[in-house]
Amino acid sequence: MAFPPEPDPDKGDWLPPDQYIATLPRATAYASLYVTDSRGQPVLLNSSVYRTDSGQVWQLPGGSLDQGESPRVAAERETLEETGLSLKCGRLLAVHFLPPEPYWPAAKFGLIFEGGALTADQLAGIRLDPAEHTEWDARTVAAWGDVLTPRSYDRLTAVESAALSGTTAYIEHVAPGSVDHA
Repeated sequence: MAFPPEPDPDKGDWLPPDQYIATLPRATAYASLYVTDSRGQPVLLNSSVYRTDSGQVWQLPGGSLDQGESPRVAAERETLEETGLSLKCGRLLAVHFLPPEPYWPAAKFGLIFEGGALTADQLAGIRLDPAEHTEWDARTVAAWGDVLTPRSYDRLTAVESAALSGTTAYIEHVAPGSVDHA
């Protein structure tokens, strides 16, 4: 069996890695934990950083990956920073894709891990960073529909479904006005 010849950069067969990487689309990554109370109600945090016209931006505990950080480490670190709780990542519940948008000009990928059910003592021990979040709450998924944006509610329902079914969800949000070629 003949193998193809090695790429020859002098003949223009390939770009060096740094040049090739410069041609690729930009993307950022985040990691979150899906945690519930003892009744299975998702626990979300109200952000004081990100605001909409309604003033309500509820989020899963988590955030952006730091340079060189794995998604699991980021989810655990961000949860500790945001809630004061030291939780471990369980299984991967969802992969989330967001396209570039005017306010965030890079695609974004998210990995959402199972974080478990919090005890009453853990809930009472939540300590929010007021520079980031003003309150936390646990509600049924249906009740979250009253305060979440449609996209955030779609993500929450997909994550809950994955948690209950033992599957992993793939959530893809397309940019407004774009064509979904799926």
